[in-house]
Amino acid sequence: MKLKNFSHFGTFGDTIYSLCVVKLLGGGNMYIKLNYLNYFCTQVLGWPNAGPGAGRYTKEDFDMIAPLLEAQEYLHEVSVYENQKIDIDFENHYRFHLLGSRWRGNQTECYALTQNLNIHDEKISKALIKLPWLDNIAPIYQPEKICINRTSRHHHGETGDSKKVYEKFISDDCFFVGTEQEHTDFCDEFKCDVRYQRTNDLLELARYINGCEMFLGNQSSALAIAIGLGKDLRYEIRKDYQSEYMTSPHGHGDVWFPRDNIGYF
Repeated sequence: MKLKNFSHFGTFGDTIYSLCVVKLLGGGNMYIKLNYLNYFCTQVLGWPNAGPGAGRYTKEDFDMIAPLLEAQEYLHEVSVYENQKIDIDFENHYRFHLLGSRWRGNQTECYALTQNLNIHDEKISKALIKLPWLDNIAPIYQPEKICINRTSRHHHGETGDSKKVYEKFISDDCFFVGTEQEHTDFCDEFKCDVRYQRTNDLLELARYINGCEMFLGNQSSALAIAIGLGKDLRYEIRKDYQSEYMTSPHGHGDVWFPRDNIGYF
């Protein structure tokens, strides 16, 4: 049987969520488009620029995500896009969340809708919502049980209950993954000294997340990995995701997964 050729562009989290549908469709080859987000945002979406995603994917981005992609048994060849014939490019994903009055589903559901899948079918819905899709991630266990990542954007707000949730969990039983600047900012904001764990690529990041008992953080590639692994987690909702437009059928925003082991704050 001929393998399907998939392509993707943009950011780490988007690609990781798309893998759920790649797996559901039987897998194949994955080709990553470099320096494509600028073109897509300006020429397809009509935006003035690509914002914080300008220039992505870079070759350095590809080198970061490639080991994670290569670990997936349902992906065969993983490489940079160089005019290979593509069967599925997911480029109409935006039509299911940027057009209309609201998100048509969460991230995985919107990727499924690009392929005309019935997201209300019981079997398909279970794969999109309940089941993990990241495979072959050998856990790296740490003495600390809670893995934290909090990026500089997509916060709930400067004050309120969200900070209380972080403060509830912050202890000597936590370690932090992400960039050094994210770690510094987190420790400064919460007046804590959580241990920093450096990672070299997204596969190594996934291994540390898979080895923890709970993930705590906001919207990021690390969160996408935690969801893709099916981990217990607590997720800080973006403040702008509480508007009617940003509400999916499940809850606030595109990364709302109605699972018993996920808490939102």
